Amino acid sequence: MHARTPTPRTGRRVLLLVVAALMCGAAALAIGILLLGDFGGTEGRVLATTFLLAVHGAIAVPAAVLRDQRRLPALAALVAALVALSASLSTVTVWWNGAGDTFGKTLATVVIFLVVSVVTAALAARPRHRLFFPSVALASLIAGMSTVALWAEVEQSLYLRLLGALIVLDVLLVALQPLLLRVAREQAVWPLRLVDTYGRTSEAGVEAGSVAEAVARAIRGLEREGAHVRSVEVLERTGASENGATPR
Repeated sequence: MHARTPTPRTGRRVLLLVVAALMCGAAALAIGILLLGDFGGTEGRVLATTFLLAVHGAIAVPAAVLRDQRRLPALAALVAALVALSASLSTVTVWWNGAGDTFGKTLATVVIFLVVSVVTAALAARPRHRLFFPSVALASLIAGMSTVALWAEVEQSLYLRLLGALIVLDVLLVALQPLLLRVAREQAVWPLRLVDTYGRTSEAGVEAGSVAEAVARAIRGLEREGAHVRSVEVLERTGASENGATPR
């Protein structure tokens, strides 16, 4: 009997556990208030605070991923700082009825730059497409223009229309990146030899972007036929298999 290897406590895993705990706490508070107590102002604020903390914890996941990958530490630190600042200001607005217009604009400004930094971190944590840097530059421009419009209370139709058009364009650039990366991923045919638990051997050429993906597809294919794979061997790729002559 093999001892179970403990799951490493990465920053992302710890953060997700904290978010899960906060969500459970919010649900427990809501259930308790609805069943046992009166839903007054204090109870509502406690529930809203717990929910806000859970949301901000989830938003901070891309920063934790970058930290685990030991990449772009400045960006990860910026996301973490903006998340903490946004969570603090949002909590203040829940408990302070006298928060004025300036305080609201400050919170909105923080949220604007938080959204930009979180999206940038999420894109940076994955393989990058050539559209990554244009989308980041455009998002930074949008954040600056939005901040100006917020604090200067811009009402010019042309300015706001231009800002809206840039937002739509940037959303398009962000959405296209994972799609184009998936389309552009190199596909090859990997020749595999599989042996099931009964000792039966079969060979197949599986089209996939990597050998790991090819093995996974081949195993799933045999399992759908009711067989269980005991071993998989990656065979030498010949000219025919490289050209995709025998895809499965």
